[in-house]
Amino acid sequence: MKNKMFIMQVITLIVGLLGMLMLVSGAVLYRLDEASRRTPDKVQMPEEYIEEFFGNENSEPNIEDYIEPAADD
Repeated sequence: MKNKMFIMQVITLIVGLLGMLMLVSGAVLYRLDEASRRTPDKVQMPEEYIEEFFGNENSEPNIEDYIEPAADD
């Protein structure tokens, strides 16, 4: 009887420690994820790239600029 109680106490202690470890790990991972989702305060791209690639978003692109010439057989 005494041996079974000791085993139950050890199992309870191990399960409690694992639970606390998982709780702390979850809190740390949550903070890391939250920090990675924040938007930075500065612009990601230099302004000249933004203007070059996204400056004329309302204009229709010319499909001829993107078609490769046909290879001669």
